[in-house]
Amino acid sequence: MNIIVYLASSANGMVSKKTNVPDWLSQEYGRGLLAISERTKAVIMGRTTYEILAPNHLPLQEEGTLIVLTHDMTATPPQPNVVFTQVTPNDVVRMLEARGHQEAVIIGGTQTVSTFMKARLVDELYLVVEPVLFDGGLPLLRDVDADYKMRLLDVQKLNPHTVQLHYHLIRE
Repeated sequence: MNIIVYLASSANGMVSKKTNVPDWLSQEYGRGLLAISERTKAVIMGRTTYEILAPNHLPLQEEGTLIVLTHDMTATPPQPNVVFTQVTPNDVVRMLEARGHQEAVIIGGTQTVSTFMKARLVDELYLVVEPVLFDGGLPLLRDVDADYKMRLLDVQKLNPHTVQLHYHLIRE
């Protein structure tokens, strides 16, 4: 299965402000997130990202599979395609493959991305660099115990101030 990470980052490498308010993200980032979610039909996110988006801004409203990694298994999904789970990244991949998915996109956050990186399951990274600097937020990765080499596949200027970098992770 092809696992893609699609995230926005401040110019100093933060993927979230400490307030968790995504008021710094460009419309182009939002359009890209929706487009890649529609392409893959499988989205993986952590509980905090889910709470920011739910219920009105979830990327797949009626079709596909939305996996939400959480320890709160008592929550009720707002729509049938949302799956709350606390299984490992490898189990998430098996679950998605069993549903017929060949690729999935991780849209947040730091813990989810780090967990999948540690499991060596991430194949691609789309990083949308926004023209903002802030302190006290969350970095792209935390507590990752290895170095990762990447090959740049593409660079796109999304608007006069925002760029998108597309990398392939090299497995050694």
